[in-house]
Amino acid sequence: MKKQIVLLVLPIFILLGNVQTALAWGATGHALVAEIAFHFLDDSTQKIVKQYLGNLTIEEAANWMDNERSNSYYNFMRPWHYLDIDKGEKYNTSDKHRDILSVLHSAIVELRGYKTNDMSKKEIKNRLLLIFHLVGDLHQPLHTGYAIDKGGNTIQITSPYVSGNLHSIWDTQILEYKRINLDTCLMYYNTMPSGDIAQIKKINELKWMYESRSYLDKVYSFENNYMDLQYIDNNISIIKKQLVTGGLRLASILTEVFNPSNKG
Repeated sequence: MKKQIVLLVLPIFILLGNVQTALAWGATGHALVAEIAFHFLDDSTQKIVKQYLGNLTIEEAANWMDNERSNSYYNFMRPWHYLDIDKGEKYNTSDKHRDILSVLHSAIVELRGYKTNDMSKKEIKNRLLLIFHLVGDLHQPLHTGYAIDKGGNTIQITSPYVSGNLHSIWDTQILEYKRINLDTCLMYYNTMPSGDIAQIKKINELKWMYESRSYLDKVYSFENNYMDLQYIDNNISIIKKQLVTGGLRLASILTEVFNPSNKG
């Protein structure tokens, strides 16, 4: 019996704190998603988004949720970075449980109505900080993983190239080992068929989540908790694709909401 898919729009209230420097996808990956998004944004939309972000750079905005993990005031946001679905199951949520998908969906819907709902600049900034970060998280496959290993956090990996748990390796270490940056991501973008790009840009958070989960078999394609260079080489294209895809989708959201030529 299939579980019903429910996406609820719920209000989000956040009191902003000071942004702290942290190596929190890790800080590099989240910054890349924001940089890719801004690379594809028109100047007018960039200007409006930056006005709402205030003194935050786009890289700081993308990492704000991770940077505040050490602040106990924001403990309520910890479940917002991920969701767990058992293998073979479908997504389901309720008003009793907030996760990455329900929070992201709510933030996007609320921003779409920011003019008619007379949202304050602070409220708009709050939603932007959620969207900047959670679009990135949603495209890291282990943020949409399995509860049994806490999204790969309980799986310790042995390797000459990376070390630690599977989740952190996908969050940060493979990306840094292969020296992925904005230029390498844009080079990957240039190899993508234009038809694929047009489909990627369509806003559908539920579809994005299932796309991310579709890579989990490849994420777990190591044996005896050992990760060799072939594994890294086989999966680096997924990481580049997900970073670029996340950036394009973040740009789509920002364009839909803030581009002056759009009605609303």
